[in-house]
Amino acid sequence: MIKKRTDGKYYLYITDEFGKRIRRTFEKRADAEALKAKVTKIKYEKKLAGLSLRKARYSFEKALSDFEISKQNLRPTSVKKYRFAIKQFQYFIEACNILFLDEFTPDHGTLFYQELIREKIDPKGNTDKIIKPQPKTVNFHIQTIKAFFKDEVSKDHIPKSPVQHLKNLKNEAKKPEYYTLEELKRFFSQSMPPAYKNAFLCLFLTGMRFGELANLTWNDIDFQRRLIYVRPKDGFKTKTYNSERAIPINDELLNLLKSLNENKISEIYPFCSSDGCKMRERRALEICKRVARDAGIKSRAFLHKFRHTFATHLIQNNAPIESIKELLGHSSITETEIYAHNRPDHMHYEIQKLPSIYF
Repeated sequence: MIKKRTDGKYYLYITDEFGKRIRRTFEKRADAEALKAKVTKIKYEKKLAGLSLRKARYSFEKALSDFEISKQNLRPTSVKKYRFAIKQFQYFIEACNILFLDEFTPDHGTLFYQELIREKIDPKGNTDKIIKPQPKTVNFHIQTIKAFFKDEVSKDHIPKSPVQHLKNLKNEAKKPEYYTLEELKRFFSQSMPPAYKNAFLCLFLTGMRFGELANLTWNDIDFQRRLIYVRPKDGFKTKTYNSERAIPINDELLNLLKSLNENKISEIYPFCSSDGCKMRERRALEICKRVARDAGIKSRAFLHKFRHTFATHLIQNNAPIESIKELLGHSSITETEIYAHNRPDHMHYEIQKLPSIYF
């Protein structure tokens, strides 16, 4: 039932296929009619299935909702990424006026892929710059809808996946940026709040992510065994399960931690803001950029660069890449291999094994 209200808007009252009442108000009658038609079609299909006149059909709306719920136990960052990818796919489904899973064809999959790789004007609206989608982002969307349809096949909601033909874009990993030894010396010689200088030193000496450092507590530090434990706690989850790890404390960091322990600003956090509160990433980044600028560092300055610097300098000093993988908490050695190019002379010994051709 659609009624026009005195304010000119349109009121829709209808029950869905489960008998749940839907009450919505629309600016345009056409929008109200569209929702009414959608609900009516779904109810009709359910009725046919109930009378065994047609095989049961499954709605995209319910299937995508269930798929999103299935991801709720992942890490917060992963949940956010899946939610965004699912929402973008929903927009596409609605634009194509597709209600049921079995209506989605391989041609629709190709159209969605073309939409993913299409260059667009800056979505933030700040500039007229044309933005080219990054392969990593496109590939995550592809992997998400492939996983979605695979689940629907396993539930016997559809006979086969309509997106199996989609291929990932080639993703050439960028070389990680890092601070040179000279840049580090200039950076730490600048004037900055001691609390943040301590935090930056710890990021460099441990390779921790900023979130791991900000949530580090005194209970996570074992002075006797000289270890820092990166582990989840109330209000904080590590990026992945492999991110849970123990990081050895070198002499420089040990002296810093002992000094901080003797002159505690916070009873909870070893690395905190100047007033003893939990350190905030935005404020730390502002200080990092300012210090780098004062130090005359021309390359980009960002907090995660300390993690890249940690790994790169270990590589350059011939630390085994397997050990660096464990220190960084990577789930695969492939993640760590992006730093391997910074060891140009690491095969000198191996190359000597070639047989001589001089007689």
